[in-house]
Amino acid sequence: MTTKTFEDMLAEIRRQIEELEAQIQTMEARLDSDATEVKARLQGRIETLREEEEAAWAALRAKAEAVDDKVRQLEIDIAIAESRLASELADDAQAFADAVEAELHQWDAAIERLQTRVAMKVQEVREQAEAEVAALKQARNRAAERLTALTTSSDDAWRTYKSRVGSALDELERKVREATTKIQGGETHDN
Repeated sequence: MTTKTFEDMLAEIRRQIEELEAQIQTMEARLDSDATEVKARLQGRIETLREEEEAAWAALRAKAEAVDDKVRQLEIDIAIAESRLASELADDAQAFADAVEAELHQWDAAIERLQTRVAMKVQEVREQAEAEVAALKQARNRAAERLTALTTSSDDAWRTYKSRVGSALDELERKVREATTKIQGGETHDN
């Protein structure tokens, strides 16, 4: 069983439109000069079909971009989860710190993605979203500060700091999720 992609279907539609146009041109040769109204009506139909085809291609590109965006976000989310698991399973302060650093790096990527979205918004929505991103950066920095405190602590005290770092990362995650919802919710106001 062959599955046609949307690209295949649209290519077939383009071929059909071109075939119709060729048939109209052949018909024009047979029409007398009084048939200009028929010619104009048929050509108008072809132009409408071409516009609808272009709209279908644009919709397909938009959906592909949305899927690409979701996949890229999933990649970040998976990397964050992997880093979090590594930090939870860490047996020493250095392994924990390395895992948290990797997670913070992924949170930086997530925040950067949000900041890119914010930049494309209309002014009033953008200002509110920029404030959200600034709060996220502060939460990210708090987690990094707690990690720094952990790395400068004694070998015996690192487990105490581990829960503080974990709490800061949990707060960061909650804030990123909330900001993402707010920022995406405001996308109906985009340019």
